[in-house]
Amino acid sequence: MAYEQTLRTIGAPASADLSASQFCFMTINSSGQLALPSAGGDADGILQDKPNGVGVEGELAVLGISKLVVGTAGVTCGDLLTTDANGKAVTATTGNKILGRALATGASGVIIPALIQQKGKL
Repeated sequence: MAYEQTLRTIGAPASADLSASQFCFMTINSSGQLALPSAGGDADGILQDKPNGVGVEGELAVLGISKLVVGTAGVTCGDLLTTDANGKAVTATTGNKILGRALATGASGVIIPALIQQKGKL
């Protein structure tokens, strides 16, 4: 069961329609807008709502325990997480930016609780 706890959030405008990306990793791009991160790259938090167009403000969780959508490979409780190209959680491997830790096991498309943390690269 996914849950959230003590989230610290910020607001930022969306760079596109992100309504299909709720509970996915996001980055704030060079224009100060929410955007999908590159696979294995840096992200600034997890999108909490569904901004449906350019300039629509989205809520980004940057600290705490958030719901997070799992990518195609699935994750195991305790895994260090990174992002795929769609902002979904995958298990971090060498060279990936660590963005969080899975607090439950989940298959592709499942929403799990995840601890948001930024620790550098594996």
